[in-house]
Amino acid sequence: MRWRLLPDSLAGRTIAVMVAGLTLSHVASIGAYRLDLLSQFDTSIEHEAVERIAAARSAVLKATPDERERTAHLVSGRRLDVHWSRLPLVETTSPDDPTLLTLRAHLHEATPDQRDRPLQLAFAADPDHPDKAHHMLLVSAQLPDGDWLNLRYILVEPAPSTPHGLLLSTALMAVAVFGLSILLIRSSTAPLRAMARAAERLGVDVTAPPLPETGPSEVRQAAHAFNEMQKCIKRLLADRTQMFAALSHDLRTLLTVLRLRAEFIEDEEQHGRMLADIAEMETMIAATLAFLRDDGVQEETGVIDLAVTLATICDALTDAGGHATYAGARHVPLRCRPTTLKRAFMNLVDNAVKYGARARVVLSASAGRIRVDITDEGPGIPDAEMDQVFQPFYRVERSRNRETGGFGLGLTLARGAIRAHGGDLELANRPEGGLRVTVALPWADH
Repeated sequence: MRWRLLPDSLAGRTIAVMVAGLTLSHVASIGAYRLDLLSQFDTSIEHEAVERIAAARSAVLKATPDERERTAHLVSGRRLDVHWSRLPLVETTSPDDPTLLTLRAHLHEATPDQRDRPLQLAFAADPDHPDKAHHMLLVSAQLPDGDWLNLRYILVEPAPSTPHGLLLSTALMAVAVFGLSILLIRSSTAPLRAMARAAERLGVDVTAPPLPETGPSEVRQAAHAFNEMQKCIKRLLADRTQMFAALSHDLRTLLTVLRLRAEFIEDEEQHGRMLADIAEMETMIAATLAFLRDDGVQEETGVIDLAVTLATICDALTDAGGHATYAGARHVPLRCRPTTLKRAFMNLVDNAVKYGARARVVLSASAGRIRVDITDEGPGIPDAEMDQVFQPFYRVERSRNRETGGFGLGLTLARGAIRAHGGDLELANRPEGGLRVTVALPWADH
């Protein structure tokens, strides 16, 4: 089985695209939110560092030289260590580090009186976190009397990873979208499924009720077009039936006139030949009109047991002196046009008995399909004529005699009836001799 990237149904594809699109957009928004959060987090770290360093410097400046070390100890606290010294802790600020340059600019803004005095910054490794680069900020600020204020500021831990709450919200959103999509999309595509069923039903019953014209505008428009097409087909069939009925009446009237005129022929031999020709013409016209009229088109549909129908056909032909046997499923209910389908199978089984000496009918039903195999023990059909035998009035040469009769319409009518029910008919010569007729029909197990 070929792997599919998207589901096969329209509803499944729409749901998959919606869930994938919304999930990706949610993940992208989480990523953008996280980047913005990290940026704000870094800014807040710098803000806090500048404020605490500026506050510590201001407190030390207000103290006398003798109390500066004590004051520096008092302003020290969590993540901040302040010392007063005669020498700077940092010799110079690296001109290549943009973070240090930004911090020094912010410190100058917070302490304007420090602009004219040295202010050195550097990063150092934290002994408690040796694996984290730039975890400790070192600051040396020269005081007005030349002494130095040395500070060590421990930067906070990096921002945490994406919270589990965000992942949970993404999962819940996907589940909610999936559930709502199933309800909404299935209800939206229900008219399309109804239209597909109606199209299948139209092939079996042209008199089926019209589709309800409900739903979105596009669906209503399609349903309206389908109903109009069904009306046109019904009108065409009705007009054709009426035309052939009139033609049948006119032809039979002319044949009746010819039969009356034949009665005035005194030559017995000519009289008999003319009556035989008229009888053959009547039979041929009747068969032709039956083929053209296709009475089964207007037949009401119903449920039959196909297994019983085939067994009955075989019994009837056997009682009439033929040889026909049935095997296979015992009960196969099927909705169809009963008379039309029975006539088609009667033609097929009768052909097998007539031209193949013996008919064997096997019925099987599974996986939504019905299969009927009709085999005989006759000479078969030449491969070159397999397609031609379905043409109207075509007969295989060896069957063209008075005893077998027929006008070459049996297979044509049978295949037309089978196809009208959504199935098909195939012919094949058997390796051991004889012909196999295979009929396939759609089936719903009721």
